[in-house]
Amino acid sequence: MSMVDYTIEVTIEAVDALNSMRQISGNENGGILLGSEINEKYYRINRASEPCILIDRSSKCGCTRNANKANEIIKREFESSNRTRFYLGEWHTHPEDNPTPSTVDISSIHDVFYKSEIVIDGVFLAIVGRKSIFWGFYEGTQMHNIDVIMI
Repeated sequence: MSMVDYTIEVTIEAVDALNSMRQISGNENGGILLGSEINEKYYRINRASEPCILIDRSSKCGCTRNANKANEIIKREFESSNRTRFYLGEWHTHPEDNPTPSTVDISSIHDVFYKSEIVIDGVFLAIVGRKSIFWGFYEGTQMHNIDVIMI
């Protein structure tokens, strides 16, 4: 994984929401990341949604996002923000201390990139481990490890 030239801010509220969903035990969980474009290649993630997965498609090492619920959250956030906040990416948990994307994760985010209506030139990914969060950006060819600025 390489680095990419983007500035990404993440609000403490979004990080707190992700940390509250760490997978200490039980099944994997997931949802979406919402935020704004501040400038070209400068984004702010200010919300990690509540989990939006299909309960019957969740296991210790995988989950399937409920597209209908995710789309409702995206629409609600877009409208309530006066059209300034939109879908930026995905989050999910891993049952490990310091997570890295699996081949399934990269394949899934590849599908999101090519099959979804996205308004930026890539998809952000947060994988919530028991001790840390992996932050990545997929721009259509590879996953880039990114550093985020907490605000």
